[in-house]
Amino acid sequence: MRIFVESSDNFAGTFFHLFSRNSIRSLKRIASMPKFAKVLVFEVEEAKDKNAETPGGKYRKDTPWLVEAFKKKGVQSDILFITAKDTAESLKAANPNTAFLGRVNPMDYPSISLDHYLGILNGLKKDGLLLGPDPHHMDVLGAKSILYDLRASSMGCEGVLWHKLDDMKNKAEAEFDRILPKGGPCRVLKMMRGSTGLGVWKLENTPEGKVLMTDAYTQTTEEIARAEVIPRFLSLCKEDAISMPYLPLIKDGEFRFLMSKHKVLAVVHKRPVDASAFTATLRSGAVYTTYDPEAAANKPMVDAVVNWTHELQSTMKLDDVPYWWSVDCIDCELTGDKVVPSANAGKRLVLSEINCSCLGLVADTSAEAAQKGMKFAEMIADVCLA
Repeated sequence: MRIFVESSDNFAGTFFHLFSRNSIRSLKRIASMPKFAKVLVFEVEEAKDKNAETPGGKYRKDTPWLVEAFKKKGVQSDILFITAKDTAESLKAANPNTAFLGRVNPMDYPSISLDHYLGILNGLKKDGLLLGPDPHHMDVLGAKSILYDLRASSMGCEGVLWHKLDDMKNKAEAEFDRILPKGGPCRVLKMMRGSTGLGVWKLENTPEGKVLMTDAYTQTTEEIARAEVIPRFLSLCKEDAISMPYLPLIKDGEFRFLMSKHKVLAVVHKRPVDASAFTATLRSGAVYTTYDPEAAANKPMVDAVVNWTHELQSTMKLDDVPYWWSVDCIDCELTGDKVVPSANAGKRLVLSEINCSCLGLVADTSAEAAQKGMKFAEMIADVCLA
């Protein structure tokens, strides 16, 4: 009897051990299983952002990388051209157990308006089927207004001003005196939305009382009368705008932090074509160099930027931050103690722009771009499916 009892205890203990071990393995397998069986990536067929190297030249350069990355994570994935015929409900009904990711530059197209596209995204978000982009992020973070909203943050810029459209239209002279006080230092006027420098003007007083206007988009400079500036600006800008001090260290370049949620995946330094350049875009001839965020020289700066993203989330009362976004910064002379330090000694980082609506995975044209893009795509897939 004694032997039986001991054997029963041993059997029970062994059984419980095996059961627990197998249960843990099963739970781990279940936990590692993707939440969705499929991910569809949106594009608009007639968009002008297609790349000749993609199948049939029909897609953005990075969309096939994302599809491949999702497949590597164990889910089906494909590209879907959306039109005004689609709705969140119709997409959900036609694609059960599917999540959706948008890769559409936010604008009106012949086949679908921006409002309709945003409606689809909001509908999918409501049902928990949207991986990104979040329309709220596009609105709150993607506009230049974020520079005003975060002006008091540790990466903010003092002297950012808001200019109402009505005031620019009806009180142009007084409003321009706010934008560029007579005899004051040069400032930058920015419309709320635009890419590659569109609607971004550097304004500088001349001894003769006129204004030197440098257009970041065209990279041209001309001298115009003060009274001409706002009317010309309003031919482009149809909403409120902001102005801010000109940051002279743009001549040394700009840091771009490529991020997925709160994780920095890469640091890109964008050096202008020459010291007189006003912007650091590829369009203007800037040279892009990518750095490892884990490198010892970059780690303090990267950690400080990550901490700042949590500050941003709290300040803007966001539930989350984007699945894929960039934070662009320009060096400024180090002042104060609550700042984000640059990798350059004696300098701090000042926010210049956030991109989150449809940021490309790679901006450079190097031979390693595809490999780099695929690496980012896999990191993004990990974050989206977590």
